[in-house]
Amino acid sequence: MIDENERIEILNQYQLLDTEPESEYDNITYIASTLCDTPISTITLVDRYRQWFKSKIGLTNNESSRESSFCSLAIEKSAETIVVEKLMEDEDFKKVGLLNGLTNEGFYAGVPIKDNESGAVLGTLCVIDYVNKKLSDKQIKSLEILAEQTSKLFSLHRKFKKLSDNNEYLHLKYSELEKFAGVISHDMKSPLNNIISLIRLIKENTETALKDENFEYLNLIEECSLQLKDYIDGILNYYKLDSIDLSIKDELLISETVEEIKKMLSIDSNVTISYASEYNRIKMSKFALIQLLVNLISNGIKYNDKENITIGIVFKQLENNYLIEISDNGIGIKSDDFDKIYKSFKNLNIKDRYGNYGTGMGLSSVKKIVDKLKGTISISSEINKGTTFKIILPL
Repeated sequence: MIDENERIEILNQYQLLDTEPESEYDNITYIASTLCDTPISTITLVDRYRQWFKSKIGLTNNESSRESSFCSLAIEKSAETIVVEKLMEDEDFKKVGLLNGLTNEGFYAGVPIKDNESGAVLGTLCVIDYVNKKLSDKQIKSLEILAEQTSKLFSLHRKFKKLSDNNEYLHLKYSELEKFAGVISHDMKSPLNNIISLIRLIKENTETALKDENFEYLNLIEECSLQLKDYIDGILNYYKLDSIDLSIKDELLISETVEEIKKMLSIDSNVTISYASEYNRIKMSKFALIQLLVNLISNGIKYNDKENITIGIVFKQLENNYLIEISDNGIGIKSDDFDKIYKSFKNLNIKDRYGNYGTGMGLSSVKKIVDKLKGTISISSEINKGTTFKIILPL
């Protein structure tokens, strides 16, 4: 049996709530109203706390509360057609009728509109009158046919929306690949050209004798090579996310996860990483959690000018979400740059404590993970004092 939360989730998948009127649906309510000779007809979607009309005849408002909803009451009572000929003589419908201004008489008939796959009731096609009324079997059957056609229209809408979303996603990926090709052609050639030039200098100097400056050249070669490696690793990790299923949840022990991350980052003695948690375990993708923490912690270390670096991690549980905060005492980020930091291939042209520029991939990967987990990320920062990232993820 489908519970209310699952029903609402299925309803939201259609992405019909609060959409603009459409003639295909208005034609159905017009026919229903004419067929049954009623002043009111609606195609109603029953949301968690409201009913919303995809189409309406005889009403002015686009929505109302579920407390005053005949359709909400109808789907709570039955998943089949309901006809209430003398509405004000029915104990349950009378209460709703009074809220809608009815006094002595009233009529309601509603046919459920269902999701074809699960059978979940999304709402109703209904007709309403201010007086008592009786429908013939042919009228009821016609209403049921119209409701079935409405359900098919809903399904077509969902399929079209999914195709549109996929099309937008493909355009986005194509745009990213174009940008990727342009950036790679520039940013990868630069360190590679430096490596080639430095190697030539070493070859020229070692023709006679090994000179001291060659050690400096070798250091620069290593620096450029590491920069290139970080860049490639960041790109691979970013695009790897497209093929990883982050919905598979692992039961993770917080303390073990934090210790594992410390080992991965090879923390220096001047770096302190501490954590506080309202719970011992967290249930989410291990890959996702580690990638989030590694990227944010390593940024807090690299972009830090303090002699003693401190990183604080706080795990909290909200009503239906996890809250993870990662704070550092680093150089901070200007508020004008908050929107820029999550863009792929974008860095702020700031050198880290090791003299290197960022790849522009770390925080974009963090944002991509948070989005895939249907969460949110926010930032607060103060120059020369530090930065805090807040990540909210659904349980």
